[in-house]
Amino acid sequence: MPNDDKIDLATENARKPAEGTLHSSGNTLEQHASTAVSEAQSALNQAISSMSEYNAAKKSQALETARQQLTQAEEFLDQAQTSANALRLPDQQ
Repeated sequence: MPNDDKIDLATENARKPAEGTLHSSGNTLEQHASTAVSEAQSALNQAISSMSEYNAAKKSQALETARQQLTQAEEFLDQAQTSANALRLPDQQ
């Protein structure tokens, strides 16, 4: 039985540092997981921001195209009015 006591004592002495290491490893893994989640959230936020900027740029481009088309239409109307005045035709309302 004395050998059994030595094994139990040796096992107990080895178990405590092993538990500490496991606990420490658990904390480290938890920290890594938390960091990974934070990095993923940051990446998603950046992606959303990029998409918002892209959509704003597309809207801006669409508005500029519409403005150019309205300007062109206004120029055509001015030309038509000038031609009507030159021909002295009455304006049609």
